[in-house]
Amino acid sequence: MKICLITDNTWVKDSLIKLIDFECNFTHLEDANDINISYDYIFVDMQVNNNGGPSIVRELKRSEKVIDSTIVLLIDREADSFQAKRVGADSYLLKPLEKTKLKNLFT
Repeated sequence: MKICLITDNTWVKDSLIKLIDFECNFTHLEDANDINISYDYIFVDMQVNNNGGPSIVRELKRSEKVIDSTIVLLIDREADSFQAKRVGADSYLLKPLEKTKLKNLFT
């Protein structure tokens, strides 16, 4: 499984890596423009550099590079779930990430 995380936040990266308890090809990017291969899952942090996560999700959904990828927005609060749905994220997870919810995403 190929997983990409787009974030500039070290604790978000570290927590996702810690919770993934299976062998996968993991890529960490700080800029969505660096995506050059297809991934099974792309996790996008709600706040990334000067771009907001929702605008990155919107751009990714328009891109032909990630057409078969599941895009997951990592939200800061439950109220952000509306934003995730509005921009077309396939799913969302509330931070801090929980192992059971992440596991349910992969099943």
